[in-house]
Amino acid sequence: MKSTRYWLTARGAGILMGLAISALIWSCKGGGNDNSPVPCTTITFDAADAAPAAGDVFLSATGSTCSTVNVSVVINNLSGIFTVGFDLTFPSSVLQYDSYTVGPLLQKSSTIAPIVLVTPLSSGLQVAMTRLLTDGPVAATNNEVLITFQFSKKSAGTGMIDFNSSSSSTVTEEVLDENGQTRPASFGPGHGGSVVVP
Repeated sequence: MKSTRYWLTARGAGILMGLAISALIWSCKGGGNDNSPVPCTTITFDAADAAPAAGDVFLSATGSTCSTVNVSVVINNLSGIFTVGFDLTFPSSVLQYDSYTVGPLLQKSSTIAPIVLVTPLSSGLQVAMTRLLTDGPVAATNNEVLITFQFSKKSAGTGMIDFNSSSSSTVTEEVLDENGQTRPASFGPGHGGSVVVP
């Protein structure tokens, strides 16, 4: 009888000790809240043109998350804007192009959306935008958004998003008026920026 009581006491003590060890381990794991969100690091885009001059066409970050970054093409203090063409390069090993949103600039004083052609290429994006002749040209007062591109994360890394003015460029970077005359717009150098994908 004594041995049975001893065995039950020892067994009870073992169970209590096991529970105490489990509680200690559980508390070290932060109370077992395994559903808490994992913190992430936001993708960053640092624009090179921090003090745009009149006529500058430059890139600016307009929102980012852990997995996406929005980069806008902005025009500073330029009148007679009717048609815009350019091509962009971006680090395709770390970013993927997803979509675009037309900014308010070419939609001023019009109920008709501008014509926009965005063509993804192996080297980047080819872009052409124009208003209709019935709408006439518009002016960018201070910094106004022409178009915004959304990119998503492919892998961690760094790189540049910029206008392509190299010999591989497929489009002449230019702003034209309604008569097809070139406006004094500057797409660079140094009007892009660096992106960091964590």
